[in-house]
Amino acid sequence: MKRTRKLAIIATTAILLFLGFLVLDQIPIEKISAEMQIREQIFFYLKQESNQKMAFDAAVKLNDEKSSNACVYFVSEVLRRNDIKVRKDTSNTAQLISALKKMGWSKDTNYRNLESGDICFTTDSAGNKDGIPTHAYIFMGWVEESRYDYAYICDNQATDYENKIYHIRNIKDSDNINGLTKDAFSFFMKPL
Repeated sequence: MKRTRKLAIIATTAILLFLGFLVLDQIPIEKISAEMQIREQIFFYLKQESNQKMAFDAAVKLNDEKSSNACVYFVSEVLRRNDIKVRKDTSNTAQLISALKKMGWSKDTNYRNLESGDICFTTDSAGNKDGIPTHAYIFMGWVEESRYDYAYICDNQATDYENKIYHIRNIKDSDNINGLTKDAFSFFMKPL
């Protein structure tokens, strides 16, 4: 009986490995590796509080010493510090989206597909998903696994979140933080 069970486990494992290789064979390894490498690089860069602060300070400097409305400066600075070429004069979400598209990044509207290091964009101020996003931030992970509402993110809005660049945000729904409306998630972009 034990021998039969061992053989069944070995056979099942072999079949799963074979199927895994078939699936992976359909996707160029370089593409998987490059996409993961960029996102992981951004994620690990932002896990260091000193890196968050450097990117934040540079964004504020580019925005005439103001942290308000500096989200694109912040995201762009993080990208530049991770060898992704974004012009320093990129200052609004429409420009950032255009720059990422030109680099071949893809857009996804399903927040359940988010992975650490993805660049997120909100709705417009009226809550329209097809409008010009009011905010951009970097997704760092879910607060609770398999719950798709609150996420850890990094952005320029530290003054609204107890001076934390890395903080929790409700991305599923619009929210009110310290009397300020935080628009809901609309889509994210990731490298191809």
